[in-house]
Amino acid sequence: MHVVAPLKGQIQYRELADMPAYLTSLGARIIDRSDHLLTYEHRGVTVHGVERAQDLSRAVARELEAASTDFALVSNDDPGMMLLSAALRRARVLYLVHTLPQLPFGPRAFYPSESATAMIRRTAGIVSISRATHDYLEEYAGLPSEVIYPDVYSGVSLRDPDPAEQRYVTLVNACQYKGIDLFLAMADALPDVPFLAVEGWGTTDADRAALAARPNIEISPGGDDMDAIYGRTRVLVMPSLWDETFGYCCVEAMLRGVPVLAADVCGMRESKLGVDYVLPVRPIERYPEATSAVLPKGRVPEQDPRPWISTLRGLLSDDDRYQRLARQSRDAATAFVDSLEPDAIERLLIRLRDDVGVAATR
Repeated sequence: MHVVAPLKGQIQYRELADMPAYLTSLGARIIDRSDHLLTYEHRGVTVHGVERAQDLSRAVARELEAASTDFALVSNDDPGMMLLSAALRRARVLYLVHTLPQLPFGPRAFYPSESATAMIRRTAGIVSISRATHDYLEEYAGLPSEVIYPDVYSGVSLRDPDPAEQRYVTLVNACQYKGIDLFLAMADALPDVPFLAVEGWGTTDADRAALAARPNIEISPGGDDMDAIYGRTRVLVMPSLWDETFGYCCVEAMLRGVPVLAADVCGMRESKLGVDYVLPVRPIERYPEATSAVLPKGRVPEQDPRPWISTLRGLLSDDDRYQRLARQSRDAATAFVDSLEPDAIERLLIRLRDDVGVAATR
């Protein structure tokens, strides 16, 4: 298997110059570094890490031409649809949808485009990572898809948190898109409770300044070891304001018995797996014309923090209620992960391949 992807996007919190040493420390074997491309092998997968965004489509074309392949799997996190366009010219494509605003249709699209939508219709198949994603594709483009929840949990370190260390109310990727204003309001209302803000792709200097102004908020850099974050977390809050396809962090925290307060938006409610609490927000309805971590004034609706504050206060002050929710969260997440099929995408590819073979014999 060969993967072509932005090098910086693979290890978000590392500098490009540090990548070879870091990858080697994880057991990867560096194959080559030249022409703004770092090629390495890890666990049988050859990865072509592209340093410059403008080189991505050329790298995809080169690898598809060099390889003998039945399918190319293309993520929809592809501004301008350059990767999809390059892949469609050289292979059958299975399209993986995991970011709704990057779709070229529907009310939340960053880049609405009829021609880009037409390209998606030419793919051999579409995978939705949640039921909410599936329904969005159907409603706004009439596109069928296969719902496959990615098994991103198997084989991942899973340490039970030490209750003595679980002190913080935590927000991951503290930024406007993820509801930082509601997080700040909770911290202001509960000054004696320690809060933890984890930086991510959306965190801006203005966000850091607002967080640093609160004495009960600690700022943590993002990193690879999420167990270290969950190990310090008493409650995870996810007051996201945009169209989440699915809340991976939600399930990760619940697996460890960490209660989660999540926004009632799109796939976020799905990731709560029927466990309390799903709380109201006013979601972002209009995005900038280009993706940006900074939303223009007026794009973030004013929020009512009262349901979040009262729910969090009640949960932190009632240990029986907290322990009950922690058990329910762990049980639901464990059952969900046990139900996942790690080879689901492989089986779908085989079915699509065989369907072509059957059609060719008719």
